[in-house]
Amino acid sequence: MIAALLNNWRSAFRETLESALAAGIAWWLGLLIFGGEHTPLFAAVTAVVCLAPGLPSHSKQALGLLVGVIAGIVIGELALAVAGGAHPVILGAAVFLSMMAALAFKVQPIVGIQAGVSTVIVLVEGQDVQSFSRVVDAMIGGIVALIFSQVLLTPNPLAIIRREGGKAIEAFENLRTALAKREGGDCSREKVDGAVRDMQSAVMGLEDNLEYVSRVATRTLRGRWRREKIETRVGQWRTFSRRAQLALGDSAHRILASSRTESTQGGLEEAEHWIAAGRDLVKGEDAAFKEIATRESENADGED
Repeated sequence: MIAALLNNWRSAFRETLESALAAGIAWWLGLLIFGGEHTPLFAAVTAVVCLAPGLPSHSKQALGLLVGVIAGIVIGELALAVAGGAHPVILGAAVFLSMMAALAFKVQPIVGIQAGVSTVIVLVEGQDVQSFSRVVDAMIGGIVALIFSQVLLTPNPLAIIRREGGKAIEAFENLRTALAKREGGDCSREKVDGAVRDMQSAVMGLEDNLEYVSRVATRTLRGRWRREKIETRVGQWRTFSRRAQLALGDSAHRILASSRTESTQGGLEEAEHWIAAGRDLVKGEDAAFKEIATRESENADGED
């Protein structure tokens, strides 16, 4: 339980810190532009929602939420002009219209929610705050969020790949060792099954992070600057993962079979070659990977 909580906190820490810092900076900029009497509520709220942890694309979220916030402000201001305050019927109708206006653009559901919330805030604040300042506040929050997500605190894609790749290599190595011991009669089937499950979990984690890194390479400035290298590494790690799984999976099937008629040494040796190539990839080197990939490709052509 505690381990799960700590893991969740570690996963969300960077994006949560990013959201908190952006909210403070957006608030400060709102005060700087409009003066100390102003309350830059929309600036801070927009920054927080745009950079919330777990979002697949903070930049897309920022642009979408700006649509939602501005739609909510405009509808809220119109409602204020008609009713002069937050009357229940007017408030409900205004929230409905603002959400429908935002969702007309086929955006994420959170954008419609933000439009409705923005309308409520406008009606509650009343006419004491100028509509122009609310729109500017929203734009401040969105711009700060974009700067954070695109430039300042973007993750290092290659570091993420190396970290998760290292975990996968450890799982592959543990399974290879367990299979070798099992073949010699020094390891129980339960331990081998456990090593297989650990490998599958590590592979899933690696694949999830490769998908995430691929998005970073196309949706952030830092990713775009190194897109070619990132895409190359992603492809290499996917090849490594697939080939190591095939080698170990074939060996595991033969070793765990009740009666074996073929040697498993070749599969374990092949897995060891791929694991060694993976260790080099973790170091940022790909010579060993290219060598084994080329050799296997030539062997496949020879068999054809």
